[in-house]
Amino acid sequence: MQTIPEEEARALVSKPLFCENIGEWNPLKIQPGTRICGNGILDADGQSVRMFVELSYRNSPRTKITKYVFTLFKRLARGKERVYQLEVTQTPKRVKDLHKLSHEHVGALRVDGGANWDDWGYDEVLAHFCAATNITFVPKPAHPDDFQLKGN
Repeated sequence: MQTIPEEEARALVSKPLFCENIGEWNPLKIQPGTRICGNGILDADGQSVRMFVELSYRNSPRTKITKYVFTLFKRLARGKERVYQLEVTQTPKRVKDLHKLSHEHVGALRVDGGANWDDWGYDEVLAHFCAATNITFVPKPAHPDDFQLKGN
């Protein structure tokens, strides 16, 4: 995955950003148990900033592992570059592999998360992502496990 420099990433999220009507969570066919949603990002004037957000959630009742991967990408003609990513992995026992521990990427910079990240629920993960990226969701995406009938 292409990654931009930390300074550029911080500049891209320095102004208020908005994600309107992200839509519902959809199953990811290539990875059972995973659901994703995403949409483009707008500035305060409602204009596209050529970035998009992708939220991914996986919860396995069998392994009791929950994984959130919330990412902000920059769109380019040749593909996409990661601007920011928050990865929170919750397991019954603390993982020893440092790469699999909860962390965030600000451009090319990787920052390990604290042990308290393992206790975060969906609302805390989303709040941290929104604060780090300066994104306001309108409306806020529902928890991926919340079931709603279409049309309601």
